[in-house]
Amino acid sequence: MADIFDLDTPALLPLLPAATRAALLAAGTPVRYRDGALVHARGDRKPGLSIVRSGTVRIGNPGSDGSYTTTSILGPGHCFGEFTIFADLPRTHDVVAIGDVVIDQIPRRRLMTLYHEDPALGFALLCLATRRIHALVEFIEDLRRLPLPVQLAKHLLAMVRRRPAGEAVTLVQDDLASLFGVSRVSIGKALRRLEGDGLIAIGYGRIAVPDREALAAWLAERTVLMPLDPAGPPQLDQ
Repeated sequence: MADIFDLDTPALLPLLPAATRAALLAAGTPVRYRDGALVHARGDRKPGLSIVRSGTVRIGNPGSDGSYTTTSILGPGHCFGEFTIFADLPRTHDVVAIGDVVIDQIPRRRLMTLYHEDPALGFALLCLATRRIHALVEFIEDLRRLPLPVQLAKHLLAMVRRRPAGEAVTLVQDDLASLFGVSRVSIGKALRRLEGDGLIAIGYGRIAVPDREALAAWLAERTVLMPLDPAGPPQLDQ
């Protein structure tokens, strides 16, 4: 299973106090989806928040040539659907189950009741939305000014920062190609460039970063703006 990539933004559930988290999940209905099942389609307007309880989902859209562009892959604790609740906007992407998935579907009415009763939920949702905007601005800026190997190195560095030293990340090259909007061939060349410079070790569906400091130093030589390392989520009383 591929590691979660969501532009280095957090899941919703870890941002919540235990009591708020329990109340939120109790307000939802767990729905099971088989591998490849459509959870939501682009254009759906039914309002509600979806939280991944188990498994992973792929967020993306098909292209006219039969290709599929993956925006993100979300795992347990991650959520989607805020557009439909707070802005009455349609869903922008298809959401498809990867393997067996359980999604807690929370209707807008129940969510808004909790939202008004518990400030911790509103704060967490605002924090999540703000961090996503921050990550998107950073990502778009990288796409405009950095060559692909540098973009990829920056993304890998952000991923390994969130795990123990020496632990490899599990990634599918097709997903990376979709994330950066390039071909699998281009991603393969960028990965081999990084491997040739001794910065990563490529295995079957896995990428290891033997020396994070070396990767950071390589990036420092090729970009004026180094990757930002977001601190942990702020606390409600700060």
